Amino acid sequence: MLRWLTRIVIAMLVLYLAACAYFFSVAELRNTQNDKNYTTVGVPASLKSDVADFQQRYEATGRKVTLKHDALKLDAYYLPAQKTTNKTVIVIHGFRRNKSGMKAYVDMFAKLGYNTLTVDNRGHGQSQGHYVGFGWLDKSDIEAWIRYLVAKNAKVEIVPFGISMGGATVAMMSGDQLPVNVKALIEDSGYTSAEAEIAYQGKEMYNLPAKPIVPTVSLISKIFAGYSYAQADTLAQIRKNTRPMLFMHGGADSYVPTKMVYQLYKADPDSRKRLWIAANSGHVQGFGDHPAAYTTQIKQFLNLYFK
Repeated sequence: MLRWLTRIVIAMLVLYLAACAYFFSVAELRNTQNDKNYTTVGVPASLKSDVADFQQRYEATGRKVTLKHDALKLDAYYLPAQKTTNKTVIVIHGFRRNKSGMKAYVDMFAKLGYNTLTVDNRGHGQSQGHYVGFGWLDKSDIEAWIRYLVAKNAKVEIVPFGISMGGATVAMMSGDQLPVNVKALIEDSGYTSAEAEIAYQGKEMYNLPAKPIVPTVSLISKIFAGYSYAQADTLAQIRKNTRPMLFMHGGADSYVPTKMVYQLYKADPDSRKRLWIAANSGHVQGFGDHPAAYTTQIKQFLNLYFK
């Protein structure tokens, strides 16, 4: 009897660990299918154009740039503004997407007179990496891109801008020691922590309790990817912020719940913070549903810090 119980326990443990390994692969392992080009999600048809147009534009007027950081080769497009300027926006995509899908945002910033550096996060697009960083590893990569821009032009004025996981990346950066060249931060639809978002998705997608699965998957992440989900704490980083930040979120976001942006905004100690909620919009749909208002919010915010 004891032998059978032992076998059952071992079998259940094996199944449990296999399930956790599966969830880790879904959350973090690179998926080559997701390295393909994506058109922008969440923008109206009038603002969409195909990826080829974006690629032709950077080939004609910009340049492809690469950076070696953390033993990884990272890839980006740099597009200068029509009029020479030091003002530069770093454009950061979301989970399982890549820089080619960010064209509409790049066009928006171009019309506002900014240079843009549009990056592929590690484990995405043409950048190297086996694992998704959920913002925690990515913030170090973006900080390397900031140093790259400063090395090229000591007078550069930088604003990191990101959507979804890219938004969380920007928010996580806010608690780090950044160069004075970073003038402001914009995050759209970021989460309060990787742990909170993964627990939420586990419940929504699979009806699974957060414990013990999320801590186990987090441990797997720590072993293989080098970070735990508890480390990727956006709220903890925000509490150390010393720069003006614009928080943006869809009012009907059920992927990264809207309540998270209120928590982030409340945690930010900087008095220059701003919050904009896109009425009735889903996840990263604010630009698509309200393009004029979205652009106006960004323009007015940045005009306070760029002359």
